[in-house]
Amino acid sequence: MTIKLTDATDDTSYAKRFLFWDEIDDRDGKLTANTARKNLYQDKLIVSLIDIIKNPGEIERNLHKNGYGDFENPYMQQLRRIREVLYSYKISFIELRGIEVAEVCQIFERINQAGKPLDIFDIVVAKTFRSENKTNNISGFYLRELFDQFKKSIFSSQYANIDNWTLLQMLAVVVKLEFPEAGIQNITDMYLNKLKTEHIEAVWSNFKIAVAKTFDFFDNILHIKGGRLIPSRYLYLTITAYFYRNDKPDYSFLNKYFWYYSFHNADLLTNTTHLWEHIYFINQQKANSTYSFNKFDIDKNSIRKSFYSYRGRLSRAILSLYANHKPQDWAKPHRDILSDVYYLLTDKPNLHHIFPVNFINQSGIASQIECDSLMNIAYLSQITNLKISDKNPLDYLKEYDDSDLETVLGSHLIPTMILEWSRADALPENALTIFIEERVNLLLEALRLKLDGIEFYVFDMGNRTDNIYS
Repeated sequence: MTIKLTDATDDTSYAKRFLFWDEIDDRDGKLTANTARKNLYQDKLIVSLIDIIKNPGEIERNLHKNGYGDFENPYMQQLRRIREVLYSYKISFIELRGIEVAEVCQIFERINQAGKPLDIFDIVVAKTFRSENKTNNISGFYLRELFDQFKKSIFSSQYANIDNWTLLQMLAVVVKLEFPEAGIQNITDMYLNKLKTEHIEAVWSNFKIAVAKTFDFFDNILHIKGGRLIPSRYLYLTITAYFYRNDKPDYSFLNKYFWYYSFHNADLLTNTTHLWEHIYFINQQKANSTYSFNKFDIDKNSIRKSFYSYRGRLSRAILSLYANHKPQDWAKPHRDILSDVYYLLTDKPNLHHIFPVNFINQSGIASQIECDSLMNIAYLSQITNLKISDKNPLDYLKEYDDSDLETVLGSHLIPTMILEWSRADALPENALTIFIEERVNLLLEALRLKLDGIEFYVFDMGNRTDNIYS
């Protein structure tokens, strides 16, 4: 009652006037921040809203008793105003029958959302909701709760943070596979809106298993510790489709599939047409265990000139390949860098320039393109990264040079020639250019091994040299 009314009725003024009990209770003086409000409560100047309806006379008596009973007293004015609102406020109730969900959404957007479109997940949750009816032995259904429970069941994985929209699209793919007649022809909002409770219930158990296997594949087989580096979000959908009701998945095939489409020079997984072509392809393998990939094409120059970008398919593919090799800590050999905590504490991987930027700028040994290339990048712990700072690689490598360092560098796909330069204490002319070319070759060789058995065609739009590996 003691907060003065002003013309502005924004969230701040409401937060001062309306309180929850935990903002009043001072826990017998232990929570001093609440002591002033607790005193006002004991003086009957902070009152319960329900008492204004049920016991308005008692509140008035308390105000009179404490000397605030004058008709024009601001506390009495507050009481009258709030009581009038509570007595006279009318809640609108609109019952709509025989109209489409889209029309209901339009009404909701205009009235409740001030024109802001509803999220498709919210719409599907509302549309598929079913109340429990014990009398008729009908169980309840609440999709949001199912999603939340599933995420809690895999809480230890970074993939538990997947957004509901992607998870809903994964669900739609599975429903389309299980119920071709259900009308789920695509994963766009128009078709997600057609998901039905009975179809979700029918696939849910096997769907959870498929999604868990998908996340396990990314996390524990590919060693990509977090969804930020998955080159295409459609891979969530295609691989879930592969694992759905698949008791004998072929991980050799799945590995080839992942790296082939992550690195192929032509982006072959960019739209929903590609998506269904991929699902048809992997389901063919699932059905008869046979598969055949077309020739794999890759531009060496695109690897050479790749830069860090969270939205770039090739950028994330390269970083995924680095992560896949389980890079080890330079300062603590045999210790993997990419722990769950490492990914949890940052919005992007902690990337280190092997030839530090300031060192390059000061020495003038390379162009900006070479400096920022992902071929000049490695995963390092934050402590090691800070310790190295802007040092000459010839100098900082000496601090870690022991019998294990060559193996450690190999786990980063880093050419050991840089270690030889450090030991000789001399950088050749165009050192970074030479280093980048050799690292590109190491990356392509690692990729070729992963795509063993597939025709492997390398061309170079920078130098116009072609190589075919089979």
